[in-house]
Amino acid sequence: MYDYVSIHSQSYKEKIQAKVLDYFLTFKMGFNKSSHLRYFTKVDGQLISITGISANQDGNYSYSTLDEASEVNLVEINVPSNSNSVLEEAISEIAIAIVQQFSWLIDEEHGLS
Repeated sequence: MYDYVSIHSQSYKEKIQAKVLDYFLTFKMGFNKSSHLRYFTKVDGQLISITGISANQDGNYSYSTLDEASEVNLVEINVPSNSNSVLEEAISEIAIAIVQQFSWLIDEEHGLS
């Protein structure tokens, strides 16, 4: 079972190109790319995955497949249920880096604990 941290643009209005997210996560943050808009890394033996998403103005997914998305305005960081302090610190750092890079917000309902 996974929980997640949701990071999005202000009111889901501003979008970034998928290639911009791809470059940031793979080259700047060191994530591996598993498929279009899906990334992963291991921290303390646990898998952390990130998905870039195109959401509508209400924050609902606005796609039928990620392959169709050329722009994103929402990023979800999946958090393993057996999280520990090392993993939580790493996820916090990742979330803050994304927020700072794109001037986005951490969702209040699905944010850092």
